[in-house]
Amino acid sequence: MLSVLVVDADDDALKTIGEILHGAGIGASLASTGLHALTLFRRVLVDVVVVDLRLSDFGGIELLRAFRDERAGVPVIVTGVGSPGAAIEAGRLGAADYLEKPVHADQLIDAVLSHVPLHHLKSDDAPPPGWTNPQVVHAVRAIDDRYWDAQLTVRALARELGVSTEHLCRLLKRQTGGTFVALLRRARVRAACRLLTTTTLCMKEIAAHVGFSSPNRFARDFRKLCGVTPSEYRVGALRDAVPHETDVHAIVSES
Repeated sequence: MLSVLVVDADDDALKTIGEILHGAGIGASLASTGLHALTLFRRVLVDVVVVDLRLSDFGGIELLRAFRDERAGVPVIVTGVGSPGAAIEAGRLGAADYLEKPVHADQLIDAVLSHVPLHHLKSDDAPPPGWTNPQVVHAVRAIDDRYWDAQLTVRALARELGVSTEHLCRLLKRQTGGTFVALLRRARVRAACRLLTTTTLCMKEIAAHVGFSSPNRFARDFRKLCGVTPSEYRVGALRDAVPHETDVHAIVSES
């Protein structure tokens, strides 16, 4: 199960964010102070941190630096009251993302899942409990089966199902926590992982085989999900520095 550390001095906000994550099948450790957060960070292997930096015992930059010093590479999503410079300031402090309060469930889940490197997702991660709508199941299976088709679109899938594009987009977002584009990207990158470790195809050939419109797009999306370039992944796999494809299970409902 994915694990998120949530840090917020506001007990109501802390409880709400925790409930949203648990409802999506994501584990959440909760802390109301910076000291407690660092204690949990050292004890629990977390994939993402969600933090409101307005804490009584830690300044924002000190806490982010402490997270980085303890374990570099863990994405930190900052939450807070929106202001013209809030997102800029969060980025300056090293945050991977910024969410305004009140935090909405779909935005939170999408932000968390978009910052989890692909090789952090395990095969025993379960999809959200509400993932039972037959239209969603059909769409996800179609993505799994036809990710290689560069012409696969949400509009085409909606037409197959006899529903509007907007309706299908809402269903996917509500039940999987991700968009059609995110689900398709994850399926394509997973397939690319297999080709990188089992063939000698060049990057351009792999990009075309798994449905990417260009090698540059392939490289950008791969790095976003895996945390390394396709070439680095291939070299690392040969040296057992990164998991083999059989251990890189992208749960399509978590995109």
